[in-house]
Amino acid sequence: MSTFSPFLPNMKPEALTEKLPSDHCLICGAAPAIIGIFTPEDPTAWGAKNGKTRLIRYCLCDKCHGRQETLENVEKIIRAELAGGGVTHAE
Repeated sequence: MSTFSPFLPNMKPEALTEKLPSDHCLICGAAPAIIGIFTPEDPTAWGAKNGKTRLIRYCLCDKCHGRQETLENVEKIIRAELAGGGVTHAE
């Protein structure tokens, strides 16, 4: 089961930071402690249409949130998921 879903149908911007029952840490799959929003500098490189912004919601647990390599791993997992790679955890 993937811990990442880039497409949340009918999700309003203000709801992006609300916890969902299916939330898991993107890195290890544990219970989430924080919700992050990834906003790429070049949205088209991440699948957005020209002129559109891309917001990608993800969660992290306390343990993974504090690691130095977490931001790099988050980006790798999101790229793999958008490419159809099916990565579920970075560890």
